[in-house]
Amino acid sequence: MSPLLSKALAEIEPFIAERGWIAPASIALEEADHLIAATATAWPPPAVNAEPGGAIALEWEAGEHGWLKLSVRGQGEVAHEAVIAGDEFEKVEPWTPAPSADALPAWAHELLRRLWPCDA
Repeated sequence: MSPLLSKALAEIEPFIAERGWIAPASIALEEADHLIAATATAWPPPAVNAEPGGAIALEWEAGEHGWLKLSVRGQGEVAHEAVIAGDEFEKVEPWTPAPSADALPAWAHELLRRLWPCDA
């Protein structure tokens, strides 16, 4: 498991017991690990957060240029939210990561490319 993901899970442990947060399902953790690996070589590391409903979110900020959030829930899809260069984006894209490949879903890749146009 990615150290970024391990850290995010450790941070929510008290909230699961004290506030009733839902622990991410194992398939959501697998999806998040694949998503982190797929972004590791071309873009800056994301902030990784486990959310109250069991989703895992990867978030990037590029100063005034914008921000991007990709979320997985273990349901074979990636949710996208972004504001890049003043344009707003929101979409859910089907995605099932292949066990031997860490390819990004097409729209997630496009949003990262738009957030950092010179990096990919």
